[in-house]
Amino acid sequence: MQLRALRYFHEVARCASLRQAAERLYVTPTAVSRQIEQLEHFFGSALIERGPRGIRLTVEGECLAEQVASTLRGFDQVRDVIASRQSQVAGNVSIHVSESIVSSVLAPVLAAFYRNHPKVTFNIVIASAGATLDALCSGEADLGLAFYLQERAEVEVTAQCQLWHRVLVSAEHPFAQRPSIRLEDLEDQPLAIPGSAYGVRQALEGAAKKRGVNILPVFTTSSLEVQKSLARQRAAVLILPQVDAEARDLGDGLVAVPIDDEHLERIRVDLCVYRNRPLSVATLQCQAMLARAMQHHALAD
Repeated sequence: MQLRALRYFHEVARCASLRQAAERLYVTPTAVSRQIEQLEHFFGSALIERGPRGIRLTVEGECLAEQVASTLRGFDQVRDVIASRQSQVAGNVSIHVSESIVSSVLAPVLAAFYRNHPKVTFNIVIASAGATLDALCSGEADLGLAFYLQERAEVEVTAQCQLWHRVLVSAEHPFAQRPSIRLEDLEDQPLAIPGSAYGVRQALEGAAKKRGVNILPVFTTSSLEVQKSLARQRAAVLILPQVDAEARDLGDGLVAVPIDDEHLERIRVDLCVYRNRPLSVATLQCQAMLARAMQHHALAD
């Protein structure tokens, strides 16, 4: 049994699709299927079931998937130790993050980190706060960066900062010419906003309820690009956390307008790790760099 077979099976278990696993591994679906067959021969049991809705793990496959995930994490840690002995930082860092803080918080840090440590690779997954917590606990994520993560005993918050809520509108929208808007101004405005599992939505609905304001979520989507595209076409306005409280012209046809309302507090960003899992050197250094960037944002406020 080869390590390659375990990695291929791990990817199939994550994707629940031979085709998607093959795309992520940069091989053909036939190559993935061949490795799965070798594992099934080795263990003497079917590990996956193929159906009209895709791949499903058997009970034996579920058992193997859990062990393989742990084994591969162990191999990554050993690789990291060996690299550190050679004065190199290497390995993979898996990060689950809220999409709206990727460009402003995460991307600048990862770009700088990669320039210093070119042997490190990253797996970046866009996720809600709840999905981020689940990924940390399951071992799928090394780091979580999200809004208003709920407390869990096994998850440790290592850094925090707070961002301002801003209304993003087309440069041609009437709001674009105003120094600020009130929460009441959003009443009957068509909103493009993520689902109720997201912190931005929860904060807005909570503040609107306190104000007695009826908000109108016309477009519910977790895709930030879809939200922005709708705003550019004046079909909707969106609410987005913003690092730079002074910036208005975002340079992409959108204008950020402050919301003047004491009920809509600044949104908290949490950087988290799983409390009882040892972190690789690459993950620790990436975490430290993210924490410094978040501290800089906190001081700027």
